[in-house]
This record gives sequence, C-alpha cells and structure tokens, in this order.
Amino acid sequence: MGFLMPLTITRVTLSIILFAALAAGCSSTLKLGRPLVQRAGDWTMFAMTERRVITVAHPPTLPLTLEWDQDIQGGTGNGSPLVVDSLVFTGNLRGDLHAFHVRTGKHLGSINLGEAIQGSPVINGGIALVALSNSHESLLAYDLTEGKTRWKRECGDIEVSPLVFDRKIYVGNTEGAFYCVGEFSGDQVWKFTIPENTQLKGIRSSAASEGTTIVFGSDDGYVYALDAATGLLRWRFDTGAPVMATPTIIGGVVCIGNLDGRLFSLELATGAMRWNFHAGTSLYAAVSTVDSLAVVGTTGGFLFALHVADGSLAWKIDIGGPVNSTAVPAGGVLYVGTLKRRLVAIDAKDGRELWSTEVSGRIKTTPAVADGRLFVTTDDRTLLSFKGAVQ
Repeated sequence: MGFLMPLTITRVTLSIILFAALAAGCSSTLKLGRPLVQRAGDWTMFAMTERRVITVAHPPTLPLTLEWDQDIQGGTGNGSPLVVDSLVFTGNLRGDLHAFHVRTGKHLGSINLGEAIQGSPVINGGIALVALSNSHESLLAYDLTEGKTRWKRECGDIEVSPLVFDRKIYVGNTEGAFYCVGEFSGDQVWKFTIPENTQLKGIRSSAASEGTTIVFGSDDGYVYALDAATGLLRWRFDTGAPVMATPTIIGGVVCIGNLDGRLFSLELATGAMRWNFHAGTSLYAAVSTVDSLAVVGTTGGFLFALHVADGSLAWKIDIGGPVNSTAVPAGGVLYVGTLKRRLVAIDAKDGRELWSTEVSGRIKTTPAVADGRLFVTTDDRTLLSFKGAVQ
C-alpha cells in the first residue's frame, strides 16, 4: 500500500493538470466588447452578397503558404468561414461559434449555441445571426459585443445559410417551410410552405435575392421564387431532380444545379429557362462568376466553365476529387477544395491548374478570400489560413 498511494496521487494530479490545460486553451465565452466595422471585401454572409456573387477586394498572390491553423473542435457543414473587420468566424457541427484574429490566428473565444451549425451565420455589426439543425429553437441572434443571446425562434431543422437583407432574415427548413423574420426582433413576417408537400420534402438550398425576389431550390426538384415582402409565389421551375445547391443571380438570371448534374439558367423575372447544361454528376456547389463565365464543380471531380449568355462550354478540368463547395474567384484565379483533401488554384481564363496543396482533411466548405489570405475549414475540425506571396 505504501507504493500504491503515491502512484494514485500522481494520476489524480496529472488528471487535474490536464483538465486545467484543456480548459485554458478553450474559451467558453465569446464577448468582443466592441461592434465590428464592416469593410469592403468582408464576408458577412455565405458567398459574400445577397445574390451570392463573390467579389474579392484584396486577392492573394500565388503561391500560397500556410500561415496558421486552429482546432475548431468539431466538423463543419456546407457553409464557409466569415471574415469581418479583423476577425474570422466559423461554426461547427457541435453548435459552437468561434472567432479568431485574421493575421495571428489567436482564438478570441467561442460559444455553444445549441446543435449543429450546418451553414454560415450572418455577421451584422455586433450581432451573429445563426441557424441550427436538430434544435427546438433553431434561429437566433447572438450579441458578439455583449456576449449574450438577444432572441431565439422556432423555425424547424435548418441546414442552410441564412440570407439577410432589408432588415429581414430568410431561411428554409428540412420540412419544406421557408421563413421571413425580422432581423432585430426575430418576429415572423411571413411563412411559405412548399405546395402539396405530403412527403415533407425539405429545403437544403440557401436562398439568394435580387430586388424584391427571393430564390431557392428544394428537395422536390423545384426552384422557387417568392415575393420578398409578402412571401407570395411568383414562379416555380421543375428541374427534375432534388436541388441542394445555392442559386447565384447574375444580371437578372438565376444559375442553379441539381443532383442529376444539370445546371440551369432561368430568368429571374419569370422563371423561363434560357439554357441547361448536363455536367454528368451531381451538383451541390453554387455557381461562381468571373468575367462572362459561370463556373461550377461536380461530385465527379470536374470544374466546368460555361458562357453565361448561352451555356456553351468554355473549358473544363479534372481536379482529382469530388467538389461540394463553390469555387471562389479572386484576381483571375479560382480557388476550390475537394473531398480528396486538395486545395487547388485554377486560371479562370483557360482552366489551367496554377497551384495546389494537400490538407489534412476533406474540404466540404467554400473558402473565404480576404486581406490577401484564404481561409478554409476541413472535416478534421481544422481552420486553415493561407497567406499570399509578398510582392
């Protein structure tokens, strides 16, 4: 017994030390103490803008090098990191919202808000608007300045990134209901339910908007366009297969793909089809636009560039792994991640591969490019920051 007692004390002591070290490295609060100042080129929501058109103000210069990485303590869904002011925000599938410093990677805090954050939150000033899946109260406003929740609302199981404009939040759920709520109060303005939805086919396509029209896809294979003020149906278009991709609105035209591998160009005003293109395998990714091209990745591992005007093929490239996320245009280069753990840079003019790197986990999320850096999460619970070459 004289030999066992010191050994027992040592184990307990080591356990206490280990617990203290873990606690010190993981903040359970997120309180910034000041409102955030939005700058040109900030990513306040998924794909930057209401139309889901990405325009990068300060692109990085190739080659990229890893500047820092951080453990975000959970896998990630289908959104992207957000870059606002001097901070990077990302949610995870455990319901945590994390904040890091852009340049140093310093962890500024985290807060658990419930169940999984599948898409991207929206950061507006000092408020984070967050959608949750598998949660009773699934839409909430968290005050980043004061470190407290402002309101919560029951909006069903949400797997998409909210859309915010004109002081309203637009979001759909997995049972086929689409909500418009007030940004500051969370009060419901209107609710739209997919017609004849006896099998409760859901909405897993984040919405886009231009003018007074809201557009999103659905598991029932339709693309829906609603009046932003009233929620009344303006038109719907049958694509023939479930639609999980986020629409992109380019000059009054909606570009959106389905799981049958077809990409459609639809008139925003009427829903009339301009053209469609068969990419061969499923399209989960949103379309990105650069110059006069619409670019989209497929689960078959190809990146296609089509002429926006008529859908004709400009180029395609095999990037060696399934693509679930949007290719981000920045300075004439397209940045895209794959499920084969590759981050790739493609020349937007001709589809040539310019640079690539292997990462530690699959990339399911869209990168965010800002401040001459690229930020991306991997499914091994890591946030990576790549810095461009110094000029």
